[in-house]
Amino acid sequence: MRKPLRTVSNVIAATIPAAGWLPSWRKLIRRDALAALAVWAVLVPQSMAYAALAGVPPVYGLYAGFAGLLVYGLLGTSGQLNVGPSSGIAIMSAATVAPLAAGSPDHYLALSAALAIVTGAILWACGLARLGFLAEFLARPVLAGYLIGLALTIIVGQVPALLDIPKGTDGFFENVWNLIRDLGELSRWTAAIGLGTLVLLLVLRAVAPRAPGALIAVVIGVAASRLLDLPEHDVAVLGSISSSLPDFGLPHIQDLDRVVAGAAGIALLAYAESIAAARAFATKHGYEVDANRELVALGAANVGAGLVQGFPIDASLSRTSVGDGAGQRSQLAGLINAALLLATILLLTSFFSDLPKATLAAIVIAAVLPLLSTGELRRLRRLDETDFALAVICLTGVLLFGVLGGIVVAVIASLAALVYRSFRPHTAVLGRMRRDGDADEDFGFRDTTRHRDLETFPGLVIFRFDQEIFFANAALFRDDVLRLARRRDIRAVVVDASGITHIDTTGLDMLAELHEQLESDGAELVFARMRGRVHDALAQAEAIGGAPEYRHFGTIGAAVAELRRTDHAAATPADPGSTA
Repeated sequence: MRKPLRTVSNVIAATIPAAGWLPSWRKLIRRDALAALAVWAVLVPQSMAYAALAGVPPVYGLYAGFAGLLVYGLLGTSGQLNVGPSSGIAIMSAATVAPLAAGSPDHYLALSAALAIVTGAILWACGLARLGFLAEFLARPVLAGYLIGLALTIIVGQVPALLDIPKGTDGFFENVWNLIRDLGELSRWTAAIGLGTLVLLLVLRAVAPRAPGALIAVVIGVAASRLLDLPEHDVAVLGSISSSLPDFGLPHIQDLDRVVAGAAGIALLAYAESIAAARAFATKHGYEVDANRELVALGAANVGAGLVQGFPIDASLSRTSVGDGAGQRSQLAGLINAALLLATILLLTSFFSDLPKATLAAIVIAAVLPLLSTGELRRLRRLDETDFALAVICLTGVLLFGVLGGIVVAVIASLAALVYRSFRPHTAVLGRMRRDGDADEDFGFRDTTRHRDLETFPGLVIFRFDQEIFFANAALFRDDVLRLARRRDIRAVVVDASGITHIDTTGLDMLAELHEQLESDGAELVFARMRGRVHDALAQAEAIGGAPEYRHFGTIGAAVAELRRTDHAAATPADPGSTA
């Protein structure tokens, strides 16, 4: 009878990772509760601010955060990750929904919730299909460029609320021009509140980085609004905020297909950012996260956010860092945070009604300012020009085409970089270091452009190709070999095949043609250090008559020794006294 119980237990643990740590909640409660309070102080003002970015009332940010924390807390495999509203996903949500809502507030809310559900469904399906590797299509240089472009877009979008000047609806560069043109129309009271809050947040970050700067700014903003009667000075405030629980259920919308394209881009970015943060903190604490389970958990969290009429969400690196710094050890902190958010919705929303909108704008700007660091771009420029170009292309794509267009540009640029690197792989002509020892050893074969005093062999050239041979680079391989073979009197080209991982049919056909061309020139194509899969591909091509029979050796040294021996034997005159 125990075996079935174990099986059920294993199924529960595999389905709900929280089952692994919930029995130990008494050991976790103290530190996780303190961490939850620290995160709550940041989460509440950020959730309301990011709701404004998403184009929905502030309370919907609390709804989305509650659902995300609750669902991810049960299903997530990271002990530290904080899932809820984030600046990037919020602005992507607005970019998707605004053109479809046709100016209807109710339709806008329904579309935002539908977008969260579709995003969650995509993530969930990818997790069940074990497609966790898809996030790798957004390389780190791409994310670096994307985040800088996103930060610039968000800041330009929040400056009007910070200063109370007209907000444009055009692209980034048009909005920058509109800001410059309308700067003289700013409201002095609003600008004083907004800029003062921004300075306060930056000072607190510098002198007291662990202080809940966003919560302090909110308290001061509400106090200033009430003491100075800011609405009388035309300072916009949040106004009445609902203190009721959200409606639970599917949004009343029939055209879910209209949000699929935007949901796919949001799902890709949300997962890429979330898994990167989850892996970073898992490495720090010595455990592993399951990429496919993370897809399922993040997908379920988004579905939950949509069902409570929220908007798409993902992991927040800043809030995760706050929780980790406060000692968070498990997702018990996330569940406590969900409870705190629920209490905030029911009991504290009236407190925020006098909060100036300029204060929320300052909180958003302060949150994304660290993303503007150009240190990563400078590092990429020093390390890899292609990666640097990727980052700049993605940054430019976000500014020119918006956040959703920027994601498309990022994916295309990543794939283009992959093809480019495969098309132009590293190649080398090898020589051997002068030393005594077994001539069949591969020790000592080096790139002749990187090392001096290497031994080369008359009539032989040793060529290394560090990439698979496929349709995009087959002609390059052929041209390089022919150029080397015809540059001097070469009788054999030894291909160091240790870096060749695969040969497609285009490559196999090219090798057959190359073999014939070299043979007509009196030279031979020889392989050394061939991988098993590559050997199998050539053997299969030989078996069906599609390729010649190539000579191949286990080591470069063995190939060189045999070719030199046969050359020496051919060059040695026959003994006059011998007979046939």
